[in-house]
Amino acid sequence: MPIRRLESEQIRDAMLAVSGELDLTTGTASVTGDQPRRAIYVKVLRNHRDPLMAAFDAPDGFRSAPQRLVTTTATQALLTINGKWTLQRAKAFARRLRKLDADTADQVSRAFRLAFGREPTADQRRQAVQFLQRQAGAHLEQAGTAESADDVALFDFCHVLLNSNEFLYVD
Repeated sequence: MPIRRLESEQIRDAMLAVSGELDLTTGTASVTGDQPRRAIYVKVLRNHRDPLMAAFDAPDGFRSAPQRLVTTTATQALLTINGKWTLQRAKAFARRLRKLDADTADQVSRAFRLAFGREPTADQRRQAVQFLQRQAGAHLEQAGTAESADDVALFDFCHVLLNSNEFLYVD
């Protein structure tokens, strides 16, 4: 089976799931796109499309869509790198890791389990810990305290994971 990208609803739900924000309540009324409910419950407004869903080829609601388009565009990458919604998920993901694990290596392992469903290899764990240390050092002057710099570094790491091919594609 060839590699395929997750559909827009799956990407949205996966980001909410790893960040610990996904509301799994079933039924009830539909919600706006800024709510952490599953994408199936999000209202589709034809004149005001959700940017993430639109970028990742969600049907537009104007006509039937017997088959979905599957595109790979620069807009998708820019949205996941710079989009407010994705950045908020990365911050929530980092807060979740910080609350669950104090040790950096444990945070890396948990992040891999949550994002990819697997443990990191020894080399990936080592590189991730080094990345977190470098990022914390780079942010220390701006953040003011080592703890704040560590928080920003962990946010950067979570943001990288949410933008990775392993997160967005199924092999």
